[in-house]
Amino acid sequence: MYQIILLILIGSDFVFSTHNELSTLETNLLHKHLKTSKQLDLFFQQLIQSNDIEDMRFLHATINENDIQKHNVEHKCFKSTNDLLNAFDIQRNDSLNRADIQRVLPVLANVKFNDGCRKSPGYANWKNILIGFFVVTFINCSALGGAIILPFRNKPAFKWILSSFIGLAVGTLTGSGIFHLIPMAFNIPNLDIYHNYLNKALLTMFIVYLFYMRDQLSRVFFNVETIVCTHTHSDEQMSAKESHLIDSTSTTSQKSLSRSSKLINRNKHVHNLVDNLRTMKAAGWMIFLGDMLHNFIDGLTLGAAFMVSIGEGLRMCLPIICEEFPHELGDIAVLLRSGLSIGQALIVNFLAACSCYLGFFIGAKLGELEEFHPWIYALAGGMFVYIGLADMIPELVSMGDEIEKDYLESKRPITIGLKLKILCCQNSGIILGVVIMFLLGKYGTYLENLVQL
Repeated sequence: MYQIILLILIGSDFVFSTHNELSTLETNLLHKHLKTSKQLDLFFQQLIQSNDIEDMRFLHATINENDIQKHNVEHKCFKSTNDLLNAFDIQRNDSLNRADIQRVLPVLANVKFNDGCRKSPGYANWKNILIGFFVVTFINCSALGGAIILPFRNKPAFKWILSSFIGLAVGTLTGSGIFHLIPMAFNIPNLDIYHNYLNKALLTMFIVYLFYMRDQLSRVFFNVETIVCTHTHSDEQMSAKESHLIDSTSTTSQKSLSRSSKLINRNKHVHNLVDNLRTMKAAGWMIFLGDMLHNFIDGLTLGAAFMVSIGEGLRMCLPIICEEFPHELGDIAVLLRSGLSIGQALIVNFLAACSCYLGFFIGAKLGELEEFHPWIYALAGGMFVYIGLADMIPELVSMGDEIEKDYLESKRPITIGLKLKILCCQNSGIILGVVIMFLLGKYGTYLENLVQL
């Protein structure tokens, strides 16, 4: 009903003409859909909600009785259809006649163009903020997730599962940047209501994936190294002098863990967190400070997105969640290698993750000002694409190398079939992540409508 009525109004010269006369056909069509006061209420509510206003308190400027008496209604909005009908001296009956509709339609049509019917700047939507806060808390809990799965990292299936997770992070991060953030920085979704831009963005993703597959197939069949892993969180690449700090979490080194625990307990007044932070290696500090900045920008993105709508915020949180889990797991490994115990590494990692709260509240505050939205989306879009391609893909390649090393250590041959199997495992995550972000871009409005129910 809402789309039909709006199409009739916008399609005619009614909105922009100086005389408010509709044709007989247009009048009959409108009266068919607005012949009761209940239908008028529903249409008015949908008009206000189309301006991204869920509560009438968010209206920028409302009309009161004094404004009606003084005819001071320019750039102001009615709070309800009761006020609207009272202003025109129309009795609120069960049915409305054609003359009543002719009188109130100019005001209804003007809702889409009236500044007073927009959201009041600086008025925070606390429902969005509360849901966003819980989402940020859930994301930060992934910083502690490493404590649960670290003891199982020497299981044969662990690295295969982690490869799929890292591939999912590559797909969702890159897809979020190309399908959502960068187009939103240029306001493309609002200009292209049919989302045709997503087809061109999908072609961009396909070309990126094509070159990635060229590099990977070159490694499989010709042993050509086109991706240099400049950093890794693997245990096998640690020095023998430092590897015992990570090996203490495995089931095959329970005795070493017991001895380390007793040593820490006897000397806890010396080897506490503060002392270990003072002697922590530079790599640990780089991880800690880099994580703080990374999580701050994640929070900034989520804060701005949740101020747009809950559905937009949920779309943004998916790639962050997929990326955080494997990323934080690797960061814990680096902190352990830098001289911290397992408990201390978890604490430091969680403290770095808490910067996401600061970014979230700053992003929510800036998100109330619509002119800041494109800049935040541009910042986050660049970061997401970079992390997905330049940071997570080397991690993905490194994890595949570790699986091959496990086969060598168990004296099993490394065949082309094994390499293709690893590649398929990794690509399953990448393709799934890209498909999810594309579908969210194409049909994300259904998610927003579901959230509003």
